[in-house]
Amino acid sequence: MRKRLARWTGNFLFLLAGGFCFSCWHLSATGLSSTKYSTLADIQLERARKELDRVKELIEQGTLPKSRLAEAQTQLDDAQDEATLAETLYGSTPVADFTTDQANQMVAAAQRRVDRESLVVENRRQLLSTGVIARSEFDSLADELEARKRVLVLAQNRINLLADLKRMAETERQLEHAASLANSLKDSMIRYDGNGLFSMADLTTISAQFQKHFGRSLPVSAMGQTLVHQAMGLDHRNRVDVALNPETAEGVWLRQLLEKLHVPYLAFRGAVAGAATAPHIHIGPGSSKLKLASR
Repeated sequence: MRKRLARWTGNFLFLLAGGFCFSCWHLSATGLSSTKYSTLADIQLERARKELDRVKELIEQGTLPKSRLAEAQTQLDDAQDEATLAETLYGSTPVADFTTDQANQMVAAAQRRVDRESLVVENRRQLLSTGVIARSEFDSLADELEARKRVLVLAQNRINLLADLKRMAETERQLEHAASLANSLKDSMIRYDGNGLFSMADLTTISAQFQKHFGRSLPVSAMGQTLVHQAMGLDHRNRVDVALNPETAEGVWLRQLLEKLHVPYLAFRGAVAGAATAPHIHIGPGSSKLKLASR
């Protein structure tokens, strides 16, 4: 699956163009490569952890109010999400190699950073309206919120691309399977459509001529719907299976008779997954899937 995802990545680079440019701008604005950016994010995370421990200690000593604890915890949570984005969104791992868990963590981290900054902006908006803070301070916070929203869009585009790649890889797998099955059927099956019609009344004529020519009864192995066909999901009503290898003398004779009568048949030289369990001649149109036949 990973190889298929990698092959499809090239076909979808245009989906990442806008997001990739923003990612490059984000890193170039700080003068950092993705590796250095990840290192910086880890350093900031460690500092936030130490700051939280320091705040807890000062609160216990009575030096700081308990309200500072929530602020320090928020800064730590923000640093943890930034580290997650540094590893995923800005990391060196190709999107085709992302796991579902990594993709979900990336989007969740970006969303949480937007949510936190949205609360800050809303609180500061109230302070701005009362003149407690300056417009420049509020604008700086609003710009940060917009930057985080752009990062969220980039993360969402990345996860949408991953979903598209997986769907296309699965479609390719199904096409390859269908092609393989078609080749298998071509080698294992002979098809004659005739006039497309067959009834059980025709079987009487066919059986009588086989009895007359070979001196034994036609070896019918399945008449109409059977448990085997039911289990295979095939509609075998008004169809008959004859236990003859189509390449034997009897099989060749029967096929020639069916063609003379313009009766459709499928002749299987061997077992075919989902279609035949052994060599036989299927008299009548091909069996359709039960769910389709019931519509």
